[in-house]
Amino acid sequence: MANKVILIGALALLLLSTGFSYENANSESHLLIYEVSPYSYSGKNLDYVCIINSGESEIDIGNYYLTDFEGYLHLHGVLKPMQRIYIVQNRTSFIRVFGSYPDYTYKDLKYNGTFSLSNKGDEVALMKDGKIDDMLVYGQSNYRGNGWNGEPINISQGHVLRRRSLQDTNSKEDWTNYHLIGQSDFAPINDYTKVEIFTYPDDRNELFRFVNQAKKEILIESYTLSNPHLEKILEEEIRDGVKVKILLEGSPVGGISKEEKSVVQGIYSAGGKVYFMISGGKVHNRYTYVHSKFIIVDEKYALISTENFDEKSIAPCGNRGYGVIVWNESVAKYLTAIFRDDTKSVEDIKIYSGEFKGINLEEENDVQMRSRRFNPMNITASISLAIAPDYSLDKFDQFINSQRWVDVEALYVKDYALSEIYDKSRRILVNYPTQGYDMREFNGENKLLRMLHAKLLIGDNSVLVGSMNFGYSSMTRNREVSIIIKNVTAVNYFENVFNYDWSKHENLVALMSIKKIGNSVTVDLSHSTGDIKEYRVYVDGKLRYEGKNMKITLNLNDGKHRIKAVIVDSSGNNDEVEMTVTIRHEVTIDPRLILILLIFAVFAYKVWKGHG
Repeated sequence: MANKVILIGALALLLLSTGFSYENANSESHLLIYEVSPYSYSGKNLDYVCIINSGESEIDIGNYYLTDFEGYLHLHGVLKPMQRIYIVQNRTSFIRVFGSYPDYTYKDLKYNGTFSLSNKGDEVALMKDGKIDDMLVYGQSNYRGNGWNGEPINISQGHVLRRRSLQDTNSKEDWTNYHLIGQSDFAPINDYTKVEIFTYPDDRNELFRFVNQAKKEILIESYTLSNPHLEKILEEEIRDGVKVKILLEGSPVGGISKEEKSVVQGIYSAGGKVYFMISGGKVHNRYTYVHSKFIIVDEKYALISTENFDEKSIAPCGNRGYGVIVWNESVAKYLTAIFRDDTKSVEDIKIYSGEFKGINLEEENDVQMRSRRFNPMNITASISLAIAPDYSLDKFDQFINSQRWVDVEALYVKDYALSEIYDKSRRILVNYPTQGYDMREFNGENKLLRMLHAKLLIGDNSVLVGSMNFGYSSMTRNREVSIIIKNVTAVNYFENVFNYDWSKHENLVALMSIKKIGNSVTVDLSHSTGDIKEYRVYVDGKLRYEGKNMKITLNLNDGKHRIKAVIVDSSGNNDEVEMTVTIRHEVTIDPRLILILLIFAVFAYKVWKGHG
């Protein structure tokens, strides 16, 4: 831009000639500048300004002007409450990236001068009746007049400036500057609802059962998908009349595997619809990766996962991860809206049309070497979603600030996230440690776990779990879906799994056999493994034994009883196993009495015959 001293002088003359002043409008209109794209990629022509009516009544915008103080756009029309309008540099470019028509172009509204947002720095002002009603200052602008407080907002190429909320302090604190052009803008959602929590690989079948209940539609969004069992279920659902639509990442690290190509082709051939989000060349990619992992059934229920729906991830001895099923229609519809936005007809979406033909795979046998350790849990809890990149940073910060302490179980933790959580972290268990920080590297070899792929924060009153890795790029550049569960029971559940994963006593395994003799039951724990210091036995939830004996004899009443045995090592880690026994009262007869009765019967018969 030209020298600001000269510009301010010229601007003063212009304001006098047009009747504008630098006073702030004392307006109840609630019209705000909501989003600005001032520095688009070279040749993309994607500069735009979005305006919102943040009030509760309609606003006639016929007396409003949008200006960069070099050109003026005269607005017109009526805005309903919460309605947004987009005023764009180029209509065609906008449609190609956003998949919808803008409300106006600069040319449509041109009133005076040349309105053009400078890449390096500028001002955008919304004026009403000659007064500044709202304002944004960014980059290297040296504006220090009315309508703005403090320093300009930093800006970089390809990023937009977007309001954090509708609270307005006329300062950079109101704004974010990390969203890329075209990224979605979903408002946060909260609810109090029923959820089911389960672990991978122990309860991977919960995923299959969830998908199997569909009646009308299944929507899947995932980084990758190569699980053949899931493929078969989806193909059966399609044959039963269920619509199946899937969005996958078009450029995963290492490329699309032959296993995924086979699964995609199978689902496509059965009648499913598959989308890929692509990048490269002249394509404007809204997200670095589609990294979310969620499934929606009939727009009624949703499953949020830490694991991709892959062959090796969801296997008998697969990854350590977690799934959360949300039995809530509002949440399902919310995620459906995200899926629809991610798959809309724009330049970074490609519809699969059968390219992966003729891929032959050898069938692998799943061998269940790992015993089940953790059961699913159903609770009712307060939940909220953390959607990246829409509002993930704010949600992450809010979560950390609301906890006294945090345990971390994740693929990795780095940069921004590490600085936020480190002071509150008690333990950090990761698959890939960050050099120079106190972290424990996960080793699932003896636990028969493939790798740690979870993305889990456990606080003192809440947990955050989902697809979002704990790094700035994941939170700001990827499409991610995680969930926050505020519930102490959920905290205890995740802590129980975490303690097992954290333990270096990998071979702590509880094995129990039971022998019954009448009402007497002997619980034999002698085959359990590990550095065992204590044995506990519970009957129907009540502690019946605690000590060092490996064999415990109990007397039980008639009926069905649930026996749980817990073994504890020197570090306080534990493992447990449960069995059900049934006790029935049996009347025993001395065989000698039967012999005596038989002899007496024979003697009586002979006497009777003798008298005959």
